[in-house]
Amino acid sequence: MVSSTASSSKARRSPRSVVVATLGAAAGLLALAPPAALAVPAGLEAALKEIAVNESAKYNCSYSIAFRDAKGTAVAAAGFVDAQKKKEASTTDEYAFGSVTKVLTGASIMKLASEGHLSLDSLVALLVDPIIGRMADRDPQQGFRSLGELWGEKNVSSLTVRQLLSMRSGVPDFDTATPCMQGQTGCVPTDPLRKDLYEHPQSGYSPMRLMEVDWVKNSWKGECKSKLPFMGAFCYSSTNFMLLGLILLAHQQGSNKSWTDLDQKVFLPDYLKDKLQFANVGTPSNYTDVHGFDRTSYNMPKDEHADHDNIDVAGVFSGWTASDIVASAASVADLTWEVYGPPSSIAPKEFVEKMIPTKLDIYGLATFNLNRMTGQSGKYGVAYGHLGATYGYQSVTAYFPSLEFAVTVATNIERDYQEQPADAMCFVFNKAAGLLLNKTISCTYGSGGYYSGGCKCDPIEEEIVIV
Repeated sequence: MVSSTASSSKARRSPRSVVVATLGAAAGLLALAPPAALAVPAGLEAALKEIAVNESAKYNCSYSIAFRDAKGTAVAAAGFVDAQKKKEASTTDEYAFGSVTKVLTGASIMKLASEGHLSLDSLVALLVDPIIGRMADRDPQQGFRSLGELWGEKNVSSLTVRQLLSMRSGVPDFDTATPCMQGQTGCVPTDPLRKDLYEHPQSGYSPMRLMEVDWVKNSWKGECKSKLPFMGAFCYSSTNFMLLGLILLAHQQGSNKSWTDLDQKVFLPDYLKDKLQFANVGTPSNYTDVHGFDRTSYNMPKDEHADHDNIDVAGVFSGWTASDIVASAASVADLTWEVYGPPSSIAPKEFVEKMIPTKLDIYGLATFNLNRMTGQSGKYGVAYGHLGATYGYQSVTAYFPSLEFAVTVATNIERDYQEQPADAMCFVFNKAAGLLLNKTISCTYGSGGYYSGGCKCDPIEEEIVIV
């Protein structure tokens, strides 16, 4: 049993129901037929239910949790997705998954590389300048025709696909959030883009417009360097993944004169193509009933937090191929399984292996190192996937190679340090691991978030064998 001893604040809304659904599938038939009978570990359904209820009460939000392995899927939901209407969470609710989108974008690029259409060291300007020019011909308001016009020919002349995928380029980020680290004094968190998006909720930014804003155009960041001597370089920029979207568009057959022409579903297995939505235009209310709340301290008076409902804010989907997936937790767990798990159905295994970060890297290729979310060391402490944060919604999806399963956690709130998805992930992983290994693992979750780990658990002994 996984137990939580972390303190819980009193929720303004008490979760009234938890819906647990289960689906299963024969691994070799997933792309061809609907899931069959459940075959996931006994007791997992009840455990997910308990975790969802506890986490929902602790953070006063809705949760959707999904587990996926070769034998099937287990899902749970708790809380309210619309507090005003008292609409209870369901396992079929669809969430804005923000940067989780980068996993699919990255795997799609790796697919092209595996087929010889490009290499990881291909020069980005040669791949995207022709299509940027065609888009400028179609849209006279687009103020650039090449990457050189955005950031200077000298700067972009050596920019590679690998640098975009690995967050090691000098491409500036369109996201203006300037957070304060936990315990940092004298810091005021600001976010000018967020302020503008809230003041103009129906006016979303297209990817081409985001590349032209003052803090992106003519704002090349220079060489990406390591922040710590023992870690690899890491310069997070979602703009990288909009450029990768242009590469995908350039290789797509048919009309590709506008960014909206891209079919992001093209490399998905058939059974997933109708389960993921890609929010190119509109607000969350056009895709889901799940209200997302900004509870961050950005642009707020000192010691105050927002409580902004973003269901009708178009800017939630800013970023295109960096941040536009809307789906259920179960569908994103399926996506995670298909990318990193044994199917390797989107990109071949040898190319997926290139995506996985080393132990000392925060980021690989379109993939975060999530080891610190496990509360474990050794082989059971290895996890990778992606954080998902956008205005009002935060999530995480992870794959655990030692036990070959994926877990996705989605919430309908945004907090300064994204700790609520990681909190649930800590308990879900260790409960599932305990059931698979026939071992009782107790966990607590303290202060954590972003890349730090608040998950502390009984260690799993390496010699235990799965039965």
